[in-house]
Amino acid sequence: SFAAMTCQSRLTPLLLLLLLACLAANSQAQIPTQCRSDAYPPPADSEIDWVDVDLDEAPLTRWRNVVAHRGPQLRALIAQFRIFVRNMTGSELLINLVDKDLTPLAHTLPQPFRDEIVGIANMTGIPLGEVTLYNIFYEIFTVCTSIVAEDQKGVLYHARNLDFGLFLGWDLANSTWLITEYLRPAIVNIRFKKSGQTVFMSTNFAGYVGILTALKPGRFSLTMNERFNADGGYIGVIEWILGKRDAVWMGFLTRSVMETADSYAQAKQMLTGTKMLAPAYFILGGNSTMQGCIITRSRDAAIDVWERSAAANHTWYLLQTNYDHWKPPFVLDDRRTPGNKCMMAKGQASMGFKEIFNVLSSIPVLNKLTTYTALMRVDTGEYHSYRQTCKDPCAPW
Repeated sequence: SFAAMTCQSRLTPLLLLLLLACLAANSQAQIPTQCRSDAYPPPADSEIDWVDVDLDEAPLTRWRNVVAHRGPQLRALIAQFRIFVRNMTGSELLINLVDKDLTPLAHTLPQPFRDEIVGIANMTGIPLGEVTLYNIFYEIFTVCTSIVAEDQKGVLYHARNLDFGLFLGWDLANSTWLITEYLRPAIVNIRFKKSGQTVFMSTNFAGYVGILTALKPGRFSLTMNERFNADGGYIGVIEWILGKRDAVWMGFLTRSVMETADSYAQAKQMLTGTKMLAPAYFILGGNSTMQGCIITRSRDAAIDVWERSAAANHTWYLLQTNYDHWKPPFVLDDRRTPGNKCMMAKGQASMGFKEIFNVLSSIPVLNKLTTYTALMRVDTGEYHSYRQTCKDPCAPW
């Protein structure tokens, strides 16, 4: 594996980055953008299963359905992460520190998330510190593509690729990211319910209690993309550990929005003004024509809200990757340009689940970090998600 090779040859982090940058540059040069038209419908066995989480149940036990369905996959995923860390560091020291020092951190988290994480640790037998670390990952390691689009009849669609696992172990033999491969079996769709009624739906990695992709039927849809920034999520996490706790964990904020906001406007207000541990892009879809925006967040507040109604050229859709929309994307990770090319080639007249899925299945929008694609339609409450795997030739990210 790449992780083992990294340990054995003592590659520095800088050399590791340069090696992967060369790999990406070579892939970008050899793999032309192709706008697929044959990816939809996806294979039946790629569709992600559904389970329910009852918000009326005690937090310590409310995730038991998820754990029952995906507990073994979660244990395998965290075990693989342990192997990766051991190979990178040459010892179990870091994991031992996680088990020891992150356990108290779990008890500083706000309710109900604290008890939910404790309950997941209890039900799986995974050390509490490791379940806490697993829930921290998504503050700082998620790269994605999200699209909000409107067809000519005024129907709004919201879709996303969730890419995860960058730099978390490269398997040379199979040309895959190790953690990404272990994440796919742990994906689950969740219906969050109160009083027997579905409040919202989401796609989660089992054991993660926050929200990255979700739909509130008839109200709004929401996805989160990581925003790379010097004042990044790791700083917020460190501040929290040191006792500065006036900010909200990103995944907890999005979960609160899905549970409590009753409209597109209310969700936008919560997402723009709440101080967070990590910067992010929030892609918000509504339930009426011209709704949809991309909220570019620093840790303190929104620095830009890009409304569809204010978009200069492509007013029928917005596409967001992991770079500020008013700046050029990173040259080795340009999913924006091919994504826009494919959206314009499909056109508004043909827009729907089929074509938006085809766009998200086109390389390099689809890449080796992609774990799933989700498709949402707010007015009907339709929600579909599918595991995605990018076969060679494919961009590494």
